[in-house]
Amino acid sequence: MPFVISGAARAALPSPPAASSWRQRCVALWRAPRSPQAIVCVLAAWLVLVANGALWARLGQADGYNGSLVLLRAAFAWLALWGTVLLLGLTAWPRGMKPAWTVLLVVAACAQHFMLAYGVVIDGGMVRNVLQTHASESADLWSPGLAAHLLLVAGLPLAWLWQVPVRRAGAWRSLGRTGALLLGASALLLLGVLGLYRELAPVVRNNMALRFAFNPVSPVLAVADVVIKPLLRRPRPRPFVSITAGAELGASYGAAARPPLLVLVVGETARADHFGLNGYARDTTPELARRGVLSWRDVRSCGTSTLQSVPCMFSHLGREAFVRRAANHDNLLDVLRQAGLAVLWLDNQAGCKGVCERVPSASTEDAQDTAAGRRLCEGGECLDELMLDGLDERIAALPEARRRRGVVLVLHQMGSHGPAYHKRSSAGAKAFQPECRTHALADCAREELVNVYDNSIRETDRFLAHTLDWLRARQARFDTGFLYLSDHGESLGEMGLYLHGMPYAVAPEAQKRVPLVAWTGPLGKRTGIDAGCLRGTLDAPLTHDHLYHTVLALMDVRSPTYRPGLDAFAPCRGSPA
Repeated sequence: MPFVISGAARAALPSPPAASSWRQRCVALWRAPRSPQAIVCVLAAWLVLVANGALWARLGQADGYNGSLVLLRAAFAWLALWGTVLLLGLTAWPRGMKPAWTVLLVVAACAQHFMLAYGVVIDGGMVRNVLQTHASESADLWSPGLAAHLLLVAGLPLAWLWQVPVRRAGAWRSLGRTGALLLGASALLLLGVLGLYRELAPVVRNNMALRFAFNPVSPVLAVADVVIKPLLRRPRPRPFVSITAGAELGASYGAAARPPLLVLVVGETARADHFGLNGYARDTTPELARRGVLSWRDVRSCGTSTLQSVPCMFSHLGREAFVRRAANHDNLLDVLRQAGLAVLWLDNQAGCKGVCERVPSASTEDAQDTAAGRRLCEGGECLDELMLDGLDERIAALPEARRRRGVVLVLHQMGSHGPAYHKRSSAGAKAFQPECRTHALADCAREELVNVYDNSIRETDRFLAHTLDWLRARQARFDTGFLYLSDHGESLGEMGLYLHGMPYAVAPEAQKRVPLVAWTGPLGKRTGIDAGCLRGTLDAPLTHDHLYHTVLALMDVRSPTYRPGLDAFAPCRGSPA
């Protein structure tokens, strides 16, 4: 006969511990099936609370706002919540969405790390930079801080997400629920915008970078703009319009005994205000100073990243026309080559961004197994000095008929590329100590960060000085000249910003002010340049727009695209020697 406990006896049994009951309720809540709409709302709330640290920090430093910071953050939290629900609501479907939610969480974690660690914003330009970043440069960005953000922002919700069952409903019911979610989120977002407009509009106008600080809304919209929108719209590619017609060599080529040789160094991430030549308190450019070069002190770049600046600085259009161009064109190198000169692009960076597509090009990667490469390279990265090794052989490999007319060499530096600044200088250039040796730049003392960056400028100084020495040693064969111009600047913690790549309209001057250094030498005399006169122009405001026209005139190449008003040397050019 089965053993039966009476009701009175059952009532007399001790109750299970309260802690055990609480634990069971938590486990049941953790594992309870959820609708996709509920999952989206949970993830949106989590991301607003945990993944928007950069937004809350920027609000704390907002210019022109004197009201309650608590109320300001609450207002932006309302907008961020319903904007995120609206974004994630597009994925509120019962099947196949967990991988999409996983990607969104990982993107949000990475975006918050980089926005907090380096003060960057995630816009279309930054996404394009990421897509064109070299593998070794990407490795420099890995840090314990990034791992911590991945574990905190993405790891915990993913642990819940991948075990929670998703409730499934019929197609029409699921569509109705998702539609209701999107409609409700849109209404609440619109209500917030209209109700808070008078309070928030001045804040946004005075702090334009806030538009890019909503995470993950801003990163997702930036990726969609760069990757997805072109696929959906299938836009016609810009037509290609050639500008090389009429390019020809000037009169100096018939009169001179030697062909010209110009070395144009494209710098990387160098700030004009950290060059000793420009009045910086530290002597970061002692070698260049000893070689009597000219250094312009008020030069602005086309953009704040290599991807933006390099194609623009070699264009004939100028920054404003280049940004809104309806067609693509040849560039400076194409015009020089069309005129009959030998042109070579030599890279120690992640490519020429399309500038060298139609001219001979090479990379230091092919020299890493040489004796010089083993001395100057480590971990797949090389100091810029390697570009000078074997340079005569590279020139000799260019077509002989072109070499007899003249040679233009473009050397593209690794320069001061961050965040691994300590890799950008050799032991002999490390004049300033202690150095920041981590990729987490915000963890370094200000002095350490400035030290390590200034040491990278000292390395550039040595490289440029050795380039000048190399040129001077070839004056018996060529009329030589030299130009150095950096692609963009760099933020070193000012206003909480690091690295570069901010949208141009809101970028600080540190990311846009760049050094321009020249030694006109025999090439300048050949084309009638008065070096003494140029010394009186060093405070003249210049931009990347001047490079195209200045180089054409310096090389005495005639072209219908040449504009004397953008030739930086035109005020000091007389009759050719």
